[in-house]
Amino acid sequence: MKTTFVQGLCLLAFASLAAATNSVKFINKCPYPIYFWTVGPGGSKIPAEDHDRNEVPADSTVVHEMLNTEYLGGGMSIKIRDFPWYQVAPAGIIQVEYNLEPSRGAMWYDLSAIDCDRSVGPNHPLFCPLIGGGMSLYVPGTEEGACPPAWCANGHCVNTYEEHGSWYGEPSSMCWAGADIHVETCTHEVGPHTFQGQELTTSTDGTCARSTGYTCAGSIFGDCCSQYGFCGSSPDYCYTGCQGEYGICP
Repeated sequence: MKTTFVQGLCLLAFASLAAATNSVKFINKCPYPIYFWTVGPGGSKIPAEDHDRNEVPADSTVVHEMLNTEYLGGGMSIKIRDFPWYQVAPAGIIQVEYNLEPSRGAMWYDLSAIDCDRSVGPNHPLFCPLIGGGMSLYVPGTEEGACPPAWCANGHCVNTYEEHGSWYGEPSSMCWAGADIHVETCTHEVGPHTFQGQELTTSTDGTCARSTGYTCAGSIFGDCCSQYGFCGSSPDYCYTGCQGEYGICP
């Protein structure tokens, strides 16, 4: 049965390669923008700093063209957040991962909610974004049983990584190497988003961070919020420990 299934995938791959674009299509149904960063394996040198973000505006779509991961030596991780920074910990993110290997006629993919805390509310930086309103990962136009979907909605996730580790039957799925992936957000409702209700104002006294409610972005003291909660523009403020939620980090 397994051999027949794999043979079927190979046949579908040859039939689909000409029409497929090998892409990840983000379909944002939320009334606010979402952001994603494409992070490659170690040594790939793919830019993935906070400022390398890709924005998907409200009620719109954006396409990421898949990379051939055979040349990269490992899979791609697409880190997704409803806030435009993710590098300074803690920062709750959702991940879509894929490993495209055309020589084998196969692609592996998964949805992951392990890098966030589902027990905290939206004003906590580790809040799990997007899954509260519903989020789905699927390959369009496939028959039932092939290229399984993954989704989260109403506090429940299916075919989704919810804990670290590797085990038999883990929710990593396979499809043919020409298939596209669709990622939809706000599939059921408009869920809460990170730092919802916490409106930041530009710092007037050089302080920043959650305790003050101030952001350094646009302040006369500098755009970077240091790990100690002060605005500035020198490396001491803008690099180690820079708080991207409360300013602009390079």
